[in-house]
Amino acid sequence: MPCPFLGMRDSMGLKEQLDYLFDPRSVAVIGASNQLGKWGFFILARLLESKSGKEIYAINKKDTEVLGLKAYKTVVDVPGPVDLVVVTVPFQGIAEVMHDCVRKGVKVAIIITSGLAETGVKGARIEQEMVEIARRGGMRVVGPNCLGHIDTYSNVRTVGFLPGVKRGSVALISQSGNSSQSVTNYAGQMGLGFSKFVSSGNEADLHFEDYLEYLAQDDKTKVILGYIEGFREGRRFFELAKEITRKKPIVIMKAGRTDAGARAAQSHTASLAGSDVVLDAAFKQAGVIRVEEISELVDVAVPLLGQPLPRGRRVGVLALGGGMAVMTADAVRREGLEMPAFSAATMDKLNSIMSHRWSRGNPVDPGGDNVSYEALWPMLEDENIDAIIITGGVGMISGFRNWVILPSSIKSQLAEARKRGEDAEIGNLEKTIELMKKHQKPILFTTHVSGAARSGRIHNKLRSSHLSFYDIPERAARALKRLVEYSEYLGIAPQRTMKTDIPHAVRGELVEP
Repeated sequence: MPCPFLGMRDSMGLKEQLDYLFDPRSVAVIGASNQLGKWGFFILARLLESKSGKEIYAINKKDTEVLGLKAYKTVVDVPGPVDLVVVTVPFQGIAEVMHDCVRKGVKVAIIITSGLAETGVKGARIEQEMVEIARRGGMRVVGPNCLGHIDTYSNVRTVGFLPGVKRGSVALISQSGNSSQSVTNYAGQMGLGFSKFVSSGNEADLHFEDYLEYLAQDDKTKVILGYIEGFREGRRFFELAKEITRKKPIVIMKAGRTDAGARAAQSHTASLAGSDVVLDAAFKQAGVIRVEEISELVDVAVPLLGQPLPRGRRVGVLALGGGMAVMTADAVRREGLEMPAFSAATMDKLNSIMSHRWSRGNPVDPGGDNVSYEALWPMLEDENIDAIIITGGVGMISGFRNWVILPSSIKSQLAEARKRGEDAEIGNLEKTIELMKKHQKPILFTTHVSGAARSGRIHNKLRSSHLSFYDIPERAARALKRLVEYSEYLGIAPQRTMKTDIPHAVRGELVEP
């Protein structure tokens, strides 16, 4: 089958190899342990808890049983075939383990073990020997110094510390294990699910670019997220990205912007950080959405999945309160977005809906009237508006019970009133979603509601509809800016004139050494 992305090399070999990673027939944990707190305990426990239907084996030189499974002294002793191994033994024993895996015919090894190339020359030699053994045996290696991986469709989960990652359409490649935990935790709060996740670690064999190429062809993945500290194959990354971003968004958090950050990246994953100025220009040219903070990966991914891309930079703001209106307007303008006047027809509709106290322009402050959705709908229809940010109001009925202490005598009446209010708001949200799709304009919400109230019906509706909500307007405005820039790259929104060519003198910095 020909590769659908022209910039890719013939990738059938790579696809078959990584299929064994994400959907193996069998998995063995080398270094499996009965001791709580050990990597081998958590990983084996997660594999067993996942109930993937795969054959799971425990490898332990001393114990005869681990977590209820018969333990084998080496992977060679396992009676059936082993497609995937997860290695947690100390680095001094890596070479012996790799020889055993090659003898067994293992297809892919995930090396959790750290203390290799990221620590210096001695560790780098051990890592190089590990890779040479694997390559001679036709085996691919994830890591070392990594956290593991997840496929929510095959339900193979080798990460011991990421519970509750739900199934979805976003994939994450991360050179940092701890950073990936931040992403998946926040994604859970926003209702974002994952198709696949891989912690790439030192990338001694399989590189970020290999996973990127594989995910580009994965029909379960609609958006690709990445945390990266440096490139092994910079030119290949950008050649791939230029092809992929026309079909799937790529959102990247590239760490190591400063000199101090670049040095930290080198010691963390032995990666090559590269010139940040060059990378910034290359990201823009390839259509990659670059974000500044780890939480932004999720902030941008949610609307990419569930909302239309804006057809321009013109933003309408609806804010319940004058202060929030000012803050949101400032945030929008700081991000280089526009706040045009409404059309005469829209002004007539808004005047008919709201009292004389409303702000009479963009941003809209209803002046105390509880008409947020009624005011929103004419804004969606306005030909001068490409996107909308709503600040405050959404889901406040759900949060009311957490803000006010009421006597028990009226709690039942309050519960009935709250349900009626929530029913009405869900109906308004459903109408809003229909209009959003009809007019092809994204809506980003900033909500005052926090804590337990975010588990209420309104926020669950937002999550299930992939409507993004943020704590502060600045985050909403920044996410919208990323959507606008990607829309401009695709030609959906008019392209602003900007210089994104990479200077010829520094193009060589993108080429791996």
